[in-house]
Parts: sequence; structure tokens; C-alpha cells
Amino acid sequence: MGKRMLLIVNPYSGKRQAKGVLFEIVDALCKEGWDPTIHVTQSRGDATAVAKEAEGVYEKVVCIGGDGTLNEMVSGLAQWKTHPFAGYIPSGTTNDFASTLGFPKSPKEAALTAINGEPFQCDIGRFGDRFFVYIAAFGAFTDVAYSTDQQAKNLFGRLAYLFQGALELPSLQQGQHMRVICEDGIIEDDFIFGAVSNSLSIGGFKGLPAGEIFLDDGWLEVLLIRLPRNAAELSELVAALLGQQFGQHGVYFFKVRSVTFQCDHPVSWTLDGEDGGSREEVEISCVPEAVTFSVGKRPERKVETVTMLEE
Repeated sequence: MGKRMLLIVNPYSGKRQAKGVLFEIVDALCKEGWDPTIHVTQSRGDATAVAKEAEGVYEKVVCIGGDGTLNEMVSGLAQWKTHPFAGYIPSGTTNDFASTLGFPKSPKEAALTAINGEPFQCDIGRFGDRFFVYIAAFGAFTDVAYSTDQQAKNLFGRLAYLFQGALELPSLQQGQHMRVICEDGIIEDDFIFGAVSNSLSIGGFKGLPAGEIFLDDGWLEVLLIRLPRNAAELSELVAALLGQQFGQHGVYFFKVRSVTFQCDHPVSWTLDGEDGGSREEVEISCVPEAVTFSVGKRPERKVETVTMLEE
């Protein structure tokens, strides 16, 4: 009898890619001495339920799917009383987390990484009574980020053009008036986009300041984009995004252990690209080193640099 593993499979992610490679993945796991129990997800939230119940039964929990499947698995593991060990075999479309940690694109290689890779204790985020692996976001860009063609998202500067186009829609021209409360103070303004993340990319866009972002340092990063009030401010905002000038011209970027968002009406959020519900107020906090993932290449050791970039 091999080592026991729960293998959670989303058969619909990545144009049903998981179904075509499942036998190859299971064969690779068995040859490495593992005894996988396969659970095919049946509905939204199913992966969370089975992952939560896996405590004490399996030595490792691994999921095959996209960012949404990963979110559900980790949301279940986060409720364990003991420390969970996990693996991830990406088969979705965006896969920001997989990109950040360098998981192999080949399903077989990703499966071998999930069991033989280097251990990495990764932070996650708590969103009220829910969890996220790498991002909680609201605003105009939220849906666009996860529907834009992946090849068009190689540079963070692409975000500037999306905002410029989004601002032409009448329904988005007022933004969301938010009160953002964190350790270093309070920001109150109208925002067209906001995100709390633990990732080097958002929605497939790369270009966040990598030298300041570490996935195991106990901090989350906040990115806020203020609504431009006129054409001049819009031009400055686009230039700031293209030049990655965080902290200037309506682009806020700072680090937090916890942060609270308040609004006078419900605001829709996404968690790892999936529906996060609507909230008038939500507290978001970092859960340090919550899950140990097996990764292909361990991220560089964290450095204690905490700065807040202000207007």
C-alpha cells in the first residue's frame, strides 16, 4: 500500500484538459509510491468540502484544475487543525499562482512536482469568513483580467489600456467610493479597481515590483487605482501604469497584514478569479505559511522590506 493522497479533479477546467491527462497523472503518481483516491468535483464548493474532510485521512491533497479549483481546495485545507501539505497540477486558463511559483506546464511533470518538489510554506488570504490563495479584487478590471486572451497579457502596461477603455463606459465612470483602513492609515477615495494579493501577477499581467513581494513573509500587497476625474488625470494614470510608477498619479501600492474595506453599498468581489460575493464591509488579513506546497523551484528567501507608497 502506497502513501495515501486525495486527488481532486475538476473535469471542466481548461477546456476539459484534465480528463485527457488523468490516466497519465495517476500512472505517474502510482509509480512514485502513492495511492491516489480520485474525487471528481460535482458542483461549486465540492472541492472545499472534500478537502476539509481529508484531514487525518490523507498525507497530501492535490488538485487538478484552474485557479478556482485551487481556491476551493485551499479553502478546505485552511480549516484543518493540523498543517496541510498540498500539490497543484494546473489545467485552467489564467493560472496566476502556477506562474508565480513556476509549476511545470506539462501535466505529468506538474504531478511529479506535486509529490517530489521542494516544500514551500505559503501565505494565503482570509476574506471575512472565506479564503483566497493569491488575490481578492473589485472593480472594472476584475472581470476583464480573467477573460482577456493570455498572449495579450505579457506586460503590466496592458492594464493601462484596459482602464482607458473601461472608463468610456458610463456605468463605470463613478467608480466605487471606498474607505480603506490599514495599519498605516486610512485612504478614502473613488476607485475603479482594487486588489489585495499575494502574487507577482494579477489576472495574468506581470510587472508588480518583484523585489518587494514574497509569498511567505506574512504580508499582503494592496493595489488601488483611483478614478481619474478628468482627461489630464487619466493621461497621468495611464502613464503611471505603463511606467510601473506605483504610488503616483492615482496608483496606490502598499503592504499590509490586514486591511478593511468599507462602502455605503454592497461591492462585488472576486476571489482568485471566482465570485466572492458582495460586501459593504470586509476585513482581509494574511494567514502566514498556512499551506505547504510542493513547488518546482522554491521562491527566493524573503527579505524584511516593508514600505508604503503614498500619493
